[in-house]
Amino acid sequence: MKIMKDEIMPYKLLRKRSPLPFLVAGITFLLIGAMTPMVSPMHYIRAGLFALLGYIVGRGIWPDAKVKLELAPDTGDKQADQLLSEAREALVAIRGANDRIEDPNVSRCIDGIEASCIAILSRLEEQPALHGQLRTFLRYYLPTTRKILDARASLAEGGLRVESELRVAARADRVLPEIQRAFERQLEAIDKHRFLDLQVEMDVLEGMLKSDGLIDARP
Repeated sequence: MKIMKDEIMPYKLLRKRSPLPFLVAGITFLLIGAMTPMVSPMHYIRAGLFALLGYIVGRGIWPDAKVKLELAPDTGDKQADQLLSEAREALVAIRGANDRIEDPNVSRCIDGIEASCIAILSRLEEQPALHGQLRTFLRYYLPTTRKILDARASLAEGGLRVESELRVAARADRVLPEIQRAFERQLEAIDKHRFLDLQVEMDVLEGMLKSDGLIDARP
């Protein structure tokens, strides 16, 4: 099941009221006043009732809009908040790459990566003190995964017309299950109060992809 952006970026709904129903009510009141002499309280009451009717009709035509306001991390720990912001941005980009890749097997693998990462970010939000243990994972492993998927999506959109592109795409597809398992292992390690140093493992994967020109060298 694909992860939606709303599951990555927390938000709250704001109600935005259209001014048009009020405009309809005001115009209705003025028209009634122009057509009928306003010489008694009943005339004003009648015009007000028509204006209210105009407002109700206007609300039916232009209902309140619901606007999503993305919420910035607020754990009380600035380092954790910064890490969460960067990771969410990378995860949204991964979601976009997933949408660009039509291969169902590859997409399912990316779904697993996304699901594990969302769970990891949830743990960090609940326990901001984990930022020290997760910094390398989220600032190196996650951005590298993003680069791999951006490149894989670009190859897919290009149509994989030449042998070298097919070879590189196949290499990326073989690497993705390893990355998925690494994310799952990291999540399991957090839940067991242990932490993995996956940087060496990622160096090996990244080296293979650099040799194929799939991703650029890390700055």
